Amino acid sequence: MILKKFTRNIFLLLNLLVAAAMILAYLSNHISPSKAWLMAFFGLTYPYLLLANTGFLVFWWWRKNKYAFISLIIILVGFSNIGRYIQFNIQKEIPDTADKIKVVSYNVRIFNYYLWENKNDVRDNIFSFLKSEGADFICLQEFLTKKNVPAQTEQRIGKELSQTPHKHIEYTKSFSNGNSNFGLATFSRYPILNRGKIDFNNSVNTCIYSDVKIKEDTFRIYNLHLQSIHLKKNNYGILDSIFHINSKKIGEVKDVTNRLRYAFIKRAKQADLVEKHISSSPYPVILCGDFNDTPVSYTYSKLLGERKDAYREAGFGTGKTYRGKLPSYRIDYIFYSQEFDAVKYESKRVPLSDHYPVSAEFIIE
Repeated sequence: MILKKFTRNIFLLLNLLVAAAMILAYLSNHISPSKAWLMAFFGLTYPYLLLANTGFLVFWWWRKNKYAFISLIIILVGFSNIGRYIQFNIQKEIPDTADKIKVVSYNVRIFNYYLWENKNDVRDNIFSFLKSEGADFICLQEFLTKKNVPAQTEQRIGKELSQTPHKHIEYTKSFSNGNSNFGLATFSRYPILNRGKIDFNNSVNTCIYSDVKIKEDTFRIYNLHLQSIHLKKNNYGILDSIFHINSKKIGEVKDVTNRLRYAFIKRAKQADLVEKHISSSPYPVILCGDFNDTPVSYTYSKLLGERKDAYREAGFGTGKTYRGKLPSYRIDYIFYSQEFDAVKYESKRVPLSDHYPVSAEFIIE
């Protein structure tokens, strides 16, 4: 009897700790990491906390114990967050007469410049994929041009994507004696009336915006790439052996933690800048890109604001967009103003980068 009571108390204590962590994860949506960076770690682990709470709920329910209500209440309080990770939307009917546009956003990982994928045709396959999509707008992050490689000059890429002849390219870094340029690129089927950039101080990341005209209407397309974590190769070894940490690896754990903390804070400040700019936009907006942050985070919530998430409105399944080391999350997004209606969303499993491309089709209301 004593052992049984002791075991129950241990389970209850663990349940309470997981429930408290869930509450902190919810708060991470609203508290900037620049003010309390530790909150962001709880948001990062939300899917696992949800799974643990569900396990406790089932356990206590099976034991017919009132403690089941602890996990039930905690899950219900943040129930809306679940829809950020999984959706079961049915594809909407699209009227033949509707004005429809398609947006593709893709972090192309500098077209496999460093041969992360052990293939020589990655760049060509990326272009083939983009052409097959028939998109009206293509937003690329980690875009790279190389003056000394004929197949990857800005002019040649423009020819490859000739179906979207209007372009807005901003470079944030040059290397190899200026022969290679890194940044963001937006390609448009429609004329671009105005181009602009939101500077992020001391960062190769940035956000660009392009005002486009479709018939008589003008819209603003934001293409952004927020702060990366910049994990080193040995950091990934820690992720692979997270349950086998010894004293020799403590330093590497601290390094990963510091890199995460730095990225959380930088992204929060960048998100604040972008949201401030969007709030003054004279036109309806579509915001897309690599946020480098999860659906339960300050970055996501700040940039979503009063806008809609195309995945939540028209997606199906888990919608993950990152194919690198665990945790594998949805970190690429397409948000939009109320003037649009998302009728289709896809995250295609194209193994050409460490990200999957995301696309959304909209009706202009």
